[in-house]
Amino acid sequence: MAPSVGSYAIVPAFAPLEVSVNGASLGAPAATLVAGSDATLLVYGSVAAPVATLITDDNHLPASSANLKLRLLNGLTGAAQPLTLDAAFAVVANGVAPDTASPYTVVASSTALRVDVFAASSLMPVYTDSALSVPGNAVYTLFMLGDAAAPVPLLRRDRSGRRAGPRCANF
Repeated sequence: MAPSVGSYAIVPAFAPLEVSVNGASLGAPAATLVAGSDATLLVYGSVAAPVATLITDDNHLPASSANLKLRLLNGLTGAAQPLTLDAAFAVVANGVAPDTASPYTVVASSTALRVDVFAASSLMPVYTDSALSVPGNAVYTLFMLGDAAAPVPLLRRDRSGRRAGPRCANF
């Protein structure tokens, strides 16, 4: 299955999630959903041994409409390492372990924002975009998905103007 990110869906709070991969039931994440909250469901790992993790989202807009909130979600598999996210040459997230996400960081919006993602053992980025257009007054997640040898970056705008339930990120 190719790495992908689905959309938010409304689901009942406090009920266990039923997650399956290729028709096989997968253990539900240890965390539970809370009424009125947002979460990302990350299905991570190999096809033979997938794991589901529930990651809390904070889709509150930044205080200034000239800013945005950005986080990194490390969904890399294989020889995955902690990742660091730089935006405009400043560290936004550091040491984000596989199967986790960083807290959101406020960043100035830009029509040409430079974004770099580095693996812990390398000075060369595993992903670079030197002219990312990211409008302000929004919340974003940069997903790094797939195998660590060939990462797939997917930037998604989290804030849709309404409250919703978990979003699915598939490996």
